[in-house]
Amino acid sequence: MGKLKTFLVLLASLTLISTSFQSCSTTKKKEFNTQPVSIKTKDVPPGALPDVSAELGGDGFTGEGWITNDSFHTIGNPEAVKGGSITLSIPDFPSTLRVVGKDANSYWNYLIYYQLCYESLLNNDPVTLDFEPMLATHWWISEDKKQFKFRINPDARWADGERVTSADVIATWKLQVDPGILSPYSNILFGSYEEPVAESPYIVSVKTKELNWRQFLYFAGMPLLPAHVIGNLSGKEYLEKHQFDFIPGTGAYVVDVNDVKKGQSLTVRRRSDYWGADQKWNTGKFNFDYLRFEVISDSRLEFERFKKGDIDFVTLTSVTSIDKWFELDKNEDFKRGLILKRDVYNKYPNGPRGICFNMRKPPFDDIRVRKAFAYLFDRAKIVEKLYYGLPALEDSYWPNSVYANPNNPQIRFNFDEAVKLLAEAGWTEKNADGYLVKDGKIFEVELPYGSPELERFLTIYQEDCKKAGIKINLRQVDGSTNFQIGNQRNFEMIVAAWGGLVFPNPESSFGPGTADLPNSTNWAGVKDARIDELCTEYNVTFDQRRRVEIIQEIDAILANMQPYALSWYYPSSRLAFWNKFGFPEGVLSKIDDPTDAIPTYWFNDPVREAAFDDAKANNTLTLPQGDIIVKYWSQEGAGLKK
Repeated sequence: MGKLKTFLVLLASLTLISTSFQSCSTTKKKEFNTQPVSIKTKDVPPGALPDVSAELGGDGFTGEGWITNDSFHTIGNPEAVKGGSITLSIPDFPSTLRVVGKDANSYWNYLIYYQLCYESLLNNDPVTLDFEPMLATHWWISEDKKQFKFRINPDARWADGERVTSADVIATWKLQVDPGILSPYSNILFGSYEEPVAESPYIVSVKTKELNWRQFLYFAGMPLLPAHVIGNLSGKEYLEKHQFDFIPGTGAYVVDVNDVKKGQSLTVRRRSDYWGADQKWNTGKFNFDYLRFEVISDSRLEFERFKKGDIDFVTLTSVTSIDKWFELDKNEDFKRGLILKRDVYNKYPNGPRGICFNMRKPPFDDIRVRKAFAYLFDRAKIVEKLYYGLPALEDSYWPNSVYANPNNPQIRFNFDEAVKLLAEAGWTEKNADGYLVKDGKIFEVELPYGSPELERFLTIYQEDCKKAGIKINLRQVDGSTNFQIGNQRNFEMIVAAWGGLVFPNPESSFGPGTADLPNSTNWAGVKDARIDELCTEYNVTFDQRRRVEIIQEIDAILANMQPYALSWYYPSSRLAFWNKFGFPEGVLSKIDDPTDAIPTYWFNDPVREAAFDDAKANNTLTLPQGDIIVKYWSQEGAGLKK
């Protein structure tokens, strides 16, 4: 699910297509033999505790003086059928089943914590990103923006049947700030709040130690854990006791601990007694009775297993998988409509990608050299020659978003301009081998990179630089080593590709002190007084329109500073799947990638699946394929129907 990559579970898209499906002149429907499950151990009647007054959040609470939102958008299909299953792949088996603390940072842990099994106090509208209810029905923000209150829904229940109360918020916060969980980032983030206070079982308040518009966002988006399970545990005890143990959440699914095959697969199952099943914000969501996650670390093996039907879906977006996208055109199952392809354009956030220059030392402390290297990067040729012209050239550090400055310079291949800039920087002489020489040394730099498949485009860049007199030594390392090299600043230039955030945080990558902060993502060493000023202003700006203006100004500064030779990004997500699923009109949500949206919004369509089974059994039958390119989210007003 698209996300606030740190702590938010964002919903996703809106209006949905009818999933009625005609095949072979009949309308058969498949009966699914799956069932939801319950792990409830305690029966608690609905509603609030009888001794809690309306003023303190109990039954009869009016919300006067509080904030709520009952006009948010939904995108789940109200006609979506519950039942059935889907099998997906994950690249690695998680190091732990825990969702907080050391090692709980894999894709699977993230999906479980922020989407499937646990919930936060508030969520975000999938179209406008405004706040909407989740575990809390109402919220309150002080005039000085430094104190927040939340009124918990008295109907909210944990999977084991216990009530959700303020005690759960406090216990979760205490765990997040406990050094024993061995997660310094969580300790720092949640340490910026004072200890929450239970004003009643249903009203909790918290004060922030600093003025920052994201403080409300982060606290409201913190998924809760049950106090009756973790409340008496230290961080160290939590790590040890729950390493491979599932703690009940409030979400729609539970992890099936009896169907965990270590190193191979995991399964989550839909709850039959999910408290939020009938909430408006859950319309058409969480439809599969179970989701199976197969561990497949090799992308080629993943593709082969998809074609065999071992998994139901595969993403084919990256430059390393584009060939597979076109390879499917020759596949018989694709030709017959049993496999579908969709190229979905939405607003999934991207970050800067390309070749990062270490501006702390020569030769890239000279902006003329950085610009010369950018002019020698023939991105248009590479994209057309190697990647079928599919990626879009990147001219912003926040591409494909409202934060991208439309007036940024568009750097394109210009050999003559590069030579001119190098000469201005003192590189005028060449040796017998054609390399530039200055002070008796040739112009020679090393370029480390991760995936071996990146060598295809890097050798083109290497050759173009050689023509200008620059010797680039390519060094392939594994991904973790490449990341370590960047974090240690032990490079001259390096291949980097960063993801984007729904709500950008420029301070973490380009802001005050990050150039000299070990392990920060400011690999290039950006230091700029104006960027520092803008980051400080951004943190205390509660007007979204002004925040957009601030990021656009930072974007322009970076574009002219040239800390990266930017490469390309993907304005769409390419996916392939077996033709037995229903999905939203936009296929994905506005800001999600496929691996987040599919477990949340797709469903087994009994009509499609019956037709699919018939076609599998009779190779003379074909199924409709529909449009491959989907640009629903590019339309004016997409998703705004409530």
